[in-house]
This record gives sequence, structure tokens and C-alpha cells, in this order.
Amino acid sequence: EKPDSFTLQDVYDSSCARSGTAEIGPALHFVSRLRSLAPSPENIPAAATALFEHICQQMVPSSLLADDVRSHSASPMDYWLYREHFTFQLAVSIVLTYIIASAHRTPAKLSITRTLGNICLSELVPTQATPGLLHSKEPVPFRLTPAIQSFVTELGLEGILPFAIHRIAQRLTEPDHLLRDFLDLYVRDELMHMPSVRALAASNPSALAEMCDRNVKLISFRANQLAETLPAKEVQDKELSPMQPLIQMMVQAVAPANLAKMDFVWMPWL
Repeated sequence: EKPDSFTLQDVYDSSCARSGTAEIGPALHFVSRLRSLAPSPENIPAAATALFEHICQQMVPSSLLADDVRSHSASPMDYWLYREHFTFQLAVSIVLTYIIASAHRTPAKLSITRTLGNICLSELVPTQATPGLLHSKEPVPFRLTPAIQSFVTELGLEGILPFAIHRIAQRLTEPDHLLRDFLDLYVRDELMHMPSVRALAASNPSALAEMCDRNVKLISFRANQLAETLPAKEVQDKELSPMQPLIQMMVQAVAPANLAKMDFVWMPWL
């Protein structure tokens, strides 16, 4: 992380300081309103989505990141170049966090350099849904929240970003790139952080090898998901994008109903 870097959390905190509002305000509003619906649990999903959209419209403007970058840009051209570079960096971060199932990507874990728009991901570690299984149970596949969407723009979301994600994933999954060979050591090291896995490895080394192989295959499967291209006939007959599987994941990532299910610490409205 460089001295000139800032995080999404920094952008939000600065905005709250200028407006004199409490940083925790949206979270308190969200939780307090949901608690009032506790006797009617069937209404909670729809209410959560409505609350999320209200917070985005009235409490946390989606333009926060774009406004912050614009205020530090010397010219419109500098702003455009910065945004373009950031979009490519975002594609890399999406691929990495998705394939290794690095969940809990809170705003403070995404650092951006002020000069170029490079992204630094802190605490980039896999999530173990259960001991020995690198998997995320979050409703969204990766972080693509309103502030990021607004900065990248609709053109970027439909153009540069999916093409960059798709191309990066393709390069990772091509046969001459030895993804699996690198993953063997990486996965074993990550699994051994769990005491239960270390105990298993000491008593049954073959079980650890099987566990590593299963997770390497799972990571490779997720990389192939991002790189998948539909057959030309299916694209033509159904009038779909060749990258439709990736597009569907992006739709899932930006859906208000899914973002509303995220923990308020994750700050889905930012």
C-alpha cells in the first residue's frame, strides 16, 4: 500500500465529515427498520431491498467515488485516463477475489492509489465455508457496489470491465499457464492455517492431499466460469452475449435484492 493511496472507507468518512453526518447512520437506519418487521419475517426480504435503495438514494450518493477522483484530477482527460486504468485494475481484483473465494471485502480493504488508480487488496485470503473448503456463501460473487458502478459508468460495466475480466480469466485457464501447479502449494498453505486441518494432516496425510486437490479443482472451476464463452449457435439462436455466464454473475453482483442481504459492515450501499 502506497502513501498516496486511499480506500473506499476514506472516501465515505470524508463525505460524512463534510456533511456532518454519522458514519454509522445508514447501518443504524437499516437495522432499526428491519427490527420493526421482525414479527413479519415474510416481509423482510422486500423491505430490506427497499431500505437498501432508500439509503442509496437519500443517504449515501453513488457518486461519492467519482466526485472524489474528479476533485483530485487536473483535467477531464486525466480523470478519463484514471477511470480507465481503475476499471482494468478492478477487473483483476474481481478475478482474484472470486476465484479464491475471498469474502468480507469491506470498503477499508480496497485501497486505490491517488496518482494512477492502481488497486491494492488487503487481507486477500480465501474464505473457508467449512474447515477445508475454500468457498464463499455471500449473496454476491464479488464487490461491485453502487459507488464503483457509478465511477466505472454504464459504458464501462457493459464494455471494458466484462471484456477485461473475461480475458484475464482466459489467460489463467489456458493450458500453457500452469494455474493448477501454482495452486497446489497455495491451497495447501491456506488450508494449514486451520487447526482442524493441521490435525488431519498429522494423522492422515492422504486426506490432506485429497482436500487440496478438491479445492484446486474448485478454484480452477471458478476461473473457467469467468472465462466461459457460449457456442456461436447458442449466441445467435438466443441472442445472448458470448460472455453470458459472466454477465449473469455481474447482474447478480449489482442486484439490489442481493446487495441488501449483505452484512451492514460490508456496507453494500458504498
